Amino acid sequence: MVSCENGIKKGNELSKSDLKYIRDLGLLNENEKIILFSSQGGNRMSGNFLSENRLASYWVENRKENNQINSAKFIEIDTLITTDLSEALTYASYIKVIKKNSSEFKVYVDGKPEKIDEFFEKAISEWKKRKK
Repeated sequence: MVSCENGIKKGNELSKSDLKYIRDLGLLNENEKIILFSSQGGNRMSGNFLSENRLASYWVENRKENNQINSAKFIEIDTLITTDLSEALTYASYIKVIKKNSSEFKVYVDGKPEKIDEFFEKAISEWKKRKK
């Protein structure tokens, strides 16, 4: 995933149309709130987020075979592995989400190192609080 320096936003900074789009992708329930959000390439094409219930990632483009839409509720997650690539010029940092069913996906996070650390720490603390 190429880094575009779009940074990390709080969920309340997303527009109503962004939230509707994410709901339409099946990644967010009606009353579920996004805590932190990161995008590489614009919110319609790419989004990675931490909500009060899950971690999710999407990449949507014109060629449907390349689309990736992934989500895991905290109770479905077995392991989270963080990789900080904030010093690399061309790649975004990410959280590898390994589900209890052994499937996995990555949640890409782009921004300043301290904001990436904040995203990682918040994701891990929310998972630990809610995984039971």
